[in-house]
Amino acid sequence: MDHPLLPLTDWFFDLPYIVCPACSRGHLEKTTAFVTQRSGQSLQAEAGAPEGFEPEWVQGVFTGILTCSLTGCWERVAVAGDFETVSKPNPPRVDAWTQEHEMYTERHRLRFAHPAPLIVNYPPRTPEAVRKAATAAAAVIWTDPAGAAGRLRVAVEELMTAQKIAKSKLEKKGGGRRRAPRMAHERITEFALAKPDVARVLLAVKWIGNSGSHESGLSAQDVLEGAQMFSHALQLLYDPGQADLMRRVALVNKRRGPAPRKATVTTGP
Repeated sequence: MDHPLLPLTDWFFDLPYIVCPACSRGHLEKTTAFVTQRSGQSLQAEAGAPEGFEPEWVQGVFTGILTCSLTGCWERVAVAGDFETVSKPNPPRVDAWTQEHEMYTERHRLRFAHPAPLIVNYPPRTPEAVRKAATAAAAVIWTDPAGAAGRLRVAVEELMTAQKIAKSKLEKKGGGRRRAPRMAHERITEFALAKPDVARVLLAVKWIGNSGSHESGLSAQDVLEGAQMFSHALQLLYDPGQADLMRRVALVNKRRGPAPRKATVTTGP
């Protein structure tokens, strides 16, 4: 399944479904129209050729406020980005009464959102340091995907620390010994001894984070995929329901068939 925020990585006509970053229950709504400002290039093009002006030349930037749909939340999210004018995907039939401007519409592309929509789903028991690192990735994903990938990698490191995997090790140097930081790959490899299923997921997130440090072509889509994987790792670690399910999986595999369940105890009034 694709990340819910994937539609925001491209141009959109209608606002995609965005979970409120404050309450995580409502969704963000566009209650007022975006404010648009034409770019200098667009205005210059019209001024230079007023007779040959085309509607597609109208483009620039937009700003706006999104509001949480949940009564009592009242969260407001400031957004900004690009807009451009394009032909309508399904234009009306052209006849004598059709005005030219009705054949065109605006579409938008997000570049900034504050507070940032969450890209990682956090079970309640998720350590605060892990939350902060992943939230920092969400804050820059629309303007700097490579930077967001690096911050997601930091979240993996924070998770290893929360899981008691040592951040440093003793190394021999000269005639003595000194502490040196351990690489994320080494820490994940150690963690795999206890949680191999989670470690495989974290390793994939780490590779995406590494690409953020070395490849300028990393996209927001790539980062969202890494965030989705990281969410899955957190669910496996901190969601009791997931742990119970994995225990059931192990039991069924051991028995090679359905395993009995504990009876539910009920008490009288």
